[in-house]
Amino acid sequence: MKSLLTAILVLFWAGQSRADIGVSPLREVLDDKTRQVHFVVSNPTSRIMDGRASWIDLTATETGYREAVIGTRRQLSAAPYLTLSPAHFRLEPGARITVTVRLRDAQRAPAGERRSHLLIETGAARTLLRKAGDRGLQVDIGAGVSVPVILRGSGKAGAKIENTRLLRDSDGMLLLSTSIKPVGKHSTFGRLVATFHPDANDTASHRLAERENVAGYPDAERRTVELPLGFFSLGRGELTLRYEGAGEFQGRIFDERRFDITPPE
Repeated sequence: MKSLLTAILVLFWAGQSRADIGVSPLREVLDDKTRQVHFVVSNPTSRIMDGRASWIDLTATETGYREAVIGTRRQLSAAPYLTLSPAHFRLEPGARITVTVRLRDAQRAPAGERRSHLLIETGAARTLLRKAGDRGLQVDIGAGVSVPVILRGSGKAGAKIENTRLLRDSDGMLLLSTSIKPVGKHSTFGRLVATFHPDANDTASHRLAERENVAGYPDAERRTVELPLGFFSLGRGELTLRYEGAGEFQGRIFDERRFDITPPE
């Protein structure tokens, strides 16, 4: 399927956050065959870190997550089916520990998909913030990181690419905005890849942009993703946007869309 995209101007800002704690991998999936997974928590700081592991239930939204309300939590939460250990830990500077998540003994994964987020929190540490003058300001700062843990029963995963637009960022550079619409009872996971083929026959296609760790969750109608393209203009040609599977979906193509690009007059 092809559509016509023309560039229009839009402003956007992106925020960034940083926590002094490391957790990997970024997600894990359990089912009746894979009943146990492991997360590595690391302390990259120069101080001793006291931490704890617990669960938090978050509802997926178009652009991120929000805390799940009670009614949604009953339908969504994977935590009642899982155990985790250790719940508390202490890490020396540069040390790491493994947190294990298991499907409870004799428990089978329910139909469809449930999700809870493993929350790793550290106790507040007194930190010196510099300010103008001879003195600093002592503040207590804690850190927290959450990663999704997905519990799957029967069902299938699928997704469609929708609402694709070619925009511009605050510097005038082209920006591709698109949405992933989940289809099925299971979430999807993968990468978005944008390529461009100019109209000139002797010019090869080239990759414009790639966005990793793109998930589509059944509890969100769509997930909107932006890909900076790094060009002021593409010229005339064909843009291809593909949603490729990663992780357990490696090698699968969820959806692909092609667009004729016509520069504005």
